[in-house]
Amino acid sequence: MTPEDRAWEVVRRAYEERTPAPPERRRANSRLLLAGVAAAGAIAAAVALVTPPGHAVLERVRRAVGIEHAAPALVSLPAKGRLLVVSSQGGGVWVVSENGLKRRLGDYSDAMWSPHGLYVVATTRSDLVTLDVQHGVRWSLPRPGAVWPRWEGTMTDTRIAYMTPHGLRVVAGDGTDDHLLDRFAGDVPPAWDPARLHTLAYYSGGAILLRNADTRQLAWRTPVTITPSSLQWSSDGRLLAVVSPKRVVVLDANGTVRRTVSTLTEGFLDAAFKPGTHDLALSIRDQGRSRLSLVHVDRPGTARVLFAGPGVFGDIVWSPDGTWLLLDWPTANQWLFLHGSRVHAVANIEQQFPRPDRLGAMLQLDDRWCCPR
Repeated sequence: MTPEDRAWEVVRRAYEERTPAPPERRRANSRLLLAGVAAAGAIAAAVALVTPPGHAVLERVRRAVGIEHAAPALVSLPAKGRLLVVSSQGGGVWVVSENGLKRRLGDYSDAMWSPHGLYVVATTRSDLVTLDVQHGVRWSLPRPGAVWPRWEGTMTDTRIAYMTPHGLRVVAGDGTDDHLLDRFAGDVPPAWDPARLHTLAYYSGGAILLRNADTRQLAWRTPVTITPSSLQWSSDGRLLAVVSPKRVVVLDANGTVRRTVSTLTEGFLDAAFKPGTHDLALSIRDQGRSRLSLVHVDRPGTARVLFAGPGVFGDIVWSPDGTWLLLDWPTANQWLFLHGSRVHAVANIEQQFPRPDRLGAMLQLDDRWCCPR
């Protein structure tokens, strides 16, 4: 085993041995990730796209990817919208605008956009907070241990779901009518149904439930044999991906299993539906390397690999118009913007979203590229 291989093995094991937890309690072994970054320059040439027509693309990726070839700064987002970036372990929450302007909102442990990107809901160790990006706090509720806030609704009628140590709760967008929805909800972020107003999918008691947050009426309950790490809706609300390390179970709008995607590798890292489609991007870990694949849920057998590289991949997020896919690559300290055969790499990501202790942050991007204005 070469020194480079041993370096990637250290990174891989560090990632495996981490304890998954809500955003404010996550602990990343940052020193081991930095060791992987040091090795990245030596083996960046090993990065490969393995799609059948991928030879020309591979050459382009070899020129674009690698610490020495990546852009030194985040000049701009390649598609319209604004990106929320949550930097773990005290790094706070940042907003990135289309022109690359970055603004730190504060020492929040998590944050998500409101519908249409007008406001932000965030959490601290003790409170649930809503913000106007320009003018600060609108209202707050004392909710120790609140995590995973999720905001949905129309321009005038919204709800926020969030988890607490005592169960899943929902509050109106103006801070009123805060109530407990399910005391036994599992430790998984809930997901609002895009097609049914104020209707929430979540994990509880070994099953996925779809429930109206106001009436508490249960639409359906589907038992699953996996322990989910995330729930991801397609933008039309017709498919719900239940993601776990070894399997992704795709349910239809009635809670019926539509398709199951399994892996014999070390596991799924992240998943995200491309807006306006049933194409599901999957980040997969496999023996010290990672790959990003696109699965066409409606057309089994047509999956293709978009990108592969050594080390650990982080979150993935689509641009609001579905033209670009952003991949966080913490091992290489880079972001990759992917569009067809085009790959744009941005370097020094840890330095752009610093933590007070100067260690590498675990950045959270899922569902946070939102809303052209």
